Amino acid sequence: MKYLAVLYAEKAEKAKWAERRSVINSGTHMFDHFKTVTVGSEPYRVVFDGELYNEKELRKSLRHKGVSTDGLDVNALIVHAYRVWGHGMMSHLLGAFALIIDDGESVFVAKDQMGLRPVFYARAKDHMILIANAIQDILDTQWIRPVVNRSSLRELFALGPSITEDRTLYQDIYALPMGHYMIIHDHQITIKKYYDPISKPHFDTYEDTLAHVRYLVEDAIKRQSEGCDATFLSGGLDSSIIAAVMAKEKQPLYTYSLDYEGNSENFKGNMYQVSLDQEFIDTMRKATDSEHTKFTIQQSELCDELIPALDARHLPGMADVDAALLWLCKQVKNDRDVIMSGECSDEVFGGYPWFYREELASLDTFPWLRSTRERKALLHESLQDLDLEGYLDERYQASIRDISFLDGDSEEDQRARIHTVLCLHWFMQTLVTRQVCMGDAANVTIRAPFADVRILDYVYNIPWEMKFAGNEEKGILREAFADILPQNVAHRKKNPFPKTHNPKYRELIQAKMVEVYKNPDSILHQLFDDEALKALIESGGSAFTLPWYGQLMSGPQLLAYLYQIHAWFERTKPTLRME
Repeated sequence: MKYLAVLYAEKAEKAKWAERRSVINSGTHMFDHFKTVTVGSEPYRVVFDGELYNEKELRKSLRHKGVSTDGLDVNALIVHAYRVWGHGMMSHLLGAFALIIDDGESVFVAKDQMGLRPVFYARAKDHMILIANAIQDILDTQWIRPVVNRSSLRELFALGPSITEDRTLYQDIYALPMGHYMIIHDHQITIKKYYDPISKPHFDTYEDTLAHVRYLVEDAIKRQSEGCDATFLSGGLDSSIIAAVMAKEKQPLYTYSLDYEGNSENFKGNMYQVSLDQEFIDTMRKATDSEHTKFTIQQSELCDELIPALDARHLPGMADVDAALLWLCKQVKNDRDVIMSGECSDEVFGGYPWFYREELASLDTFPWLRSTRERKALLHESLQDLDLEGYLDERYQASIRDISFLDGDSEEDQRARIHTVLCLHWFMQTLVTRQVCMGDAANVTIRAPFADVRILDYVYNIPWEMKFAGNEEKGILREAFADILPQNVAHRKKNPFPKTHNPKYRELIQAKMVEVYKNPDSILHQLFDDEALKALIESGGSAFTLPWYGQLMSGPQLLAYLYQIHAWFERTKPTLRME
């Protein structure tokens, strides 16, 4: 559901909004998308965007408070929860959602604890406040002009494609972070954090820990698989656990995987991508007796999806990884509207290399952003004073400032807490945005059962020695499900979302960038050193020797990212303020 809530301090302004809406309300845009719920004589306007996974428990809790829940839909349940618990209602909700409640006196806006649905907001003239789940919908009102300033460029070049949680790349358009709510009253916006994982001692034995991890993960999968009989399947640990659990109750179970044209012929393993998926997919397909479909994207299709992926995210993103997921969702849409995903397990259980590789774990910075010096060397001379290093450190220090450690935490436990918090608020939010935007663009709902706050609350406090059981990343999770997984799958080394290894893709994106470079009006000429940009393009991206971001965003993937930056300026035409 797309929504744009237009809130006024003065009711007289509604006439202006009605007139403006008649001009811009076209196509698939749905503006001012409130539903009215009346309790007694009191009307509430509500937007609930997403899914609630504990509706039965919520109904029971409300009944204990004297509320008759018979016949109430989700919107009405949300209103009653607000009336009973006020802002404390958030601790009673489990799901992937954003919500808005207008009670006539103030407006309450919130995201779920894990931040699984986006919320953007901006102030406009005449006391207007715009709230939307897509940046473009705010821009489409034309009350907020797209402006990219030096702060935006620091975000883009120091952190991109990740973005500070409460910001966007546009001046005056902001985002609500995970675990936060916003109160709008008397022209004022107040933002409060209501959730963070809490550090507390872990008293469970190893066997009890295994059992509780098993229960929490299975319960999340069962809740979210209601009305869903399909899952992505890469043959990795996380998607395989989902498939194995679902297969017990869903027959037939439908599974879907992604491959790239020419990948098997051109694959070369590395420390991040150890193996191809097909062998493990075949093993799980047989183990679960699933109806499996493998979709193979052509390299030309991967290039062609870069612009639709940009339009879906509304900002430059993870380039071909975004594009591949968007294409995959479009194929799945022919069969299914809802599908499960193993996303977010690595953030919760500590699956990334920086949780356990000493040279990464000991870094006092974001471990997936290790190319700041090389990034700066690419920039135009007018941008050399952006101080990317200082900005990166400022963001890092702010992210870890409020982490609490226990007296009994080992050095490894402290590192695990730091990297978990960093991943939750940065790496995971980038991937969640990707999942939501690409899924929504294809009209497919992607559910991520590992992004269940109950799992996070428990696993956050499991000692690292247990989490890393068997000296394997996510060892506790592997052991908890070892009895229902084939051994080679249970102990398969983590692989990220697959990327293309076909040199044809490099040739295609290189050709696109050659044409961009020839365009004297391209924004890239203002942002990058001309000779460095030319050398990067001529090398097919290999002149940039480190990953730009994460584990795999290097070479052709970096060229694709720059191509999206070019296209973003071409399509949005933001004002660039360099002062």
